[in-house]
Amino acid sequence: MTTPSLGILGVGHLATYTVTGLRNGGDQRRITLSPRNADVSRRLAERCQCSIAGSNQEVVEGSDIILLAVRPERLNELLESLRFKPGQLVISVLAGVSLTQLRQHPALQAATLVRVLPPASVEVGAGPVPLFPANAAAEALFGTMGKVIVLESEALFDVALAHGCLHGWSYFLVQQLIDWSIGQGMSKEAARQMVVHSIGSAMALAESRPELDYGDIGNAIATPGTFTLQGLQQIKEDNGLQAWCDAMDMVSRPK
Repeated sequence: MTTPSLGILGVGHLATYTVTGLRNGGDQRRITLSPRNADVSRRLAERCQCSIAGSNQEVVEGSDIILLAVRPERLNELLESLRFKPGQLVISVLAGVSLTQLRQHPALQAATLVRVLPPASVEVGAGPVPLFPANAAAEALFGTMGKVIVLESEALFDVALAHGCLHGWSYFLVQQLIDWSIGQGMSKEAARQMVVHSIGSAMALAESRPELDYGDIGNAIATPGTFTLQGLQQIKEDNGLQAWCDAMDMVSRPK
């Protein structure tokens, strides 16, 4: 059975790490890039064995699956002149643009529409990829570069937007802890290794014990009289834990 070809409309950061993730995961399907962002398309085509179409319509006509990756403010302009094939799978990665909003465009009314939200880490084959609604071809496409999580409703997909932001925020938390460690006299290399392996090993331990909640493991470590509990109490007093949920509430709140 032939692997469906992929066409990408909107070649920016998201398209770059998606295509890189596919190739790093061993996916060798034919990938055609839109020509508009010429420099990015050229570099990606050279690095990841893709072709560049002469026009956006050529991308649509020559591909089985379309990844819709333009900026939301450019969507109207893009779709005005495009004609999709009936039933063609169009995967939208436009954050905050619902399926209902997509179907308002005449060009997309006969297409099969799904939404995904891959994090930057799919480039290295890691990270959650929320998807709605279920679609076997979309699951197969993104399953080579991350953990596809099919959500039961579009409302839950919008909640998953907060998890996409959480992915981005995590880098700032880790960097702040690295900077603190350097400030205490550690070398940059030692500080990075200490922080990254402290957090990474905690995840590894917890995932090896799926019968336990993360909180159960934490409570077994942060026992009375330990420095772990003392530090945890300070974090809570400073609203350090709740602040993360507050931020997730903010970004997932209907706009």
